[in-house]
Amino acid sequence: MACNDENLANLDLDGLRGEIDEIDQALQSLIIRRTKVVQAVGAYKDRVIAAGGKVKVPYRPAREARIMRTLVDRHDGAFPKTALIQIWREMIAAGTRLEAPYTVALCRNADGQDCWELARLNFGCLNEIIEYDTPREAFGALEDGRAAVGVFPKPEFGEPMPWWTLLTDETAVKVVSKLPFGGRPVGRGEQTEGFVLAAIDLEDSGDDRTLFVVSLSKEISMDTVRKKIADGIDGATILGFSDDTIADRRFVLVDVPGFFCNRADAFQTTLDERGLAPESLHVVGAYAVPISEDALS
Repeated sequence: MACNDENLANLDLDGLRGEIDEIDQALQSLIIRRTKVVQAVGAYKDRVIAAGGKVKVPYRPAREARIMRTLVDRHDGAFPKTALIQIWREMIAAGTRLEAPYTVALCRNADGQDCWELARLNFGCLNEIIEYDTPREAFGALEDGRAAVGVFPKPEFGEPMPWWTLLTDETAVKVVSKLPFGGRPVGRGEQTEGFVLAAIDLEDSGDDRTLFVVSLSKEISMDTVRKKIADGIDGATILGFSDDTIADRRFVLVDVPGFFCNRADAFQTTLDERGLAPESLHVVGAYAVPISEDALS
C-alpha cells in the first residue's frame, strides 16, 4: 500500500523503490483498463457501421486539445508538463491505432525542410510516416486515402507553389491542427512549426483560430493587404500569399482568431468594409490554439 507524502521521508532507498514499483503497477493497470474502453468504443463504432450508420474517423484534434489543456490546468508537482502531454500523446495515438491504423504523410518545403520530429511526437511511435518530395504528392496521398493525416511545414513568404493553394472548395482536405501543440522537441526540429491536414470535420475546441484563403486583385499591393488585414483586424495574421499570373489574381492565406467555419460571411463583410472586396473567400481549416510556453513552465 502506497504511503502518503509525509511518510516518504521516513523510507530508505529500497522502500522508496518499492513505492515506485507499486505506483508503476497501478499505472499499468489503468492503461490496460483504458485500452479495454478504447476497444469498446471501436466495437460500438463497428456496430454503427454494420447498421448502416456513419461514424467520425478516430482522429479528433479538437478533443485531443481539450484533453491536453485539462491535463496542464490540473497538473501539479515537479514532473514536466511537456513530458506529461507526451505520455498522453502516445496513449491516444496507440488507442486510435487500435480503432483504425493510419499513415502520416510528411511534406517537405522547397528548401527540403520537413516536420518529422513534430509528426512523430504528435502521432506516436507506432504510426507509419511516409515522406513525400512535393506538397502535391503528399496532398494526393490524403485525397486518395493512402494517408489519413498529413504534416506540412508552416508556409513561407515567397515560396513557389505553396501547399495551401491546394485547399480549394473541391477538396475535403482541410487544416485541422497546428504543431507543436504542447511543447517543442529538443534538438533537431526545435524551431520548426507545421500544420496537420486531414479530410475530417472541423470542430470547435473552445480556443481556436480559422484559416481563410482570400482571392484579391493583383492591383492591390501586399502592403495594402497587410495594413487592412493584419493591422486592421484584431489578432489577424497573414501567413502566405501566392500570385496567379494566368488569372491575374493574388491569393492570401489569412489566420484569424476564433472559430469562424460557419461564419465566413462575417469575415467577407469585414473585408468589404475595409475596401478589399475579395473576389472569393473560403475557409481552408481551423485549429486549436497551442498551449503557450508560459503555461507549460
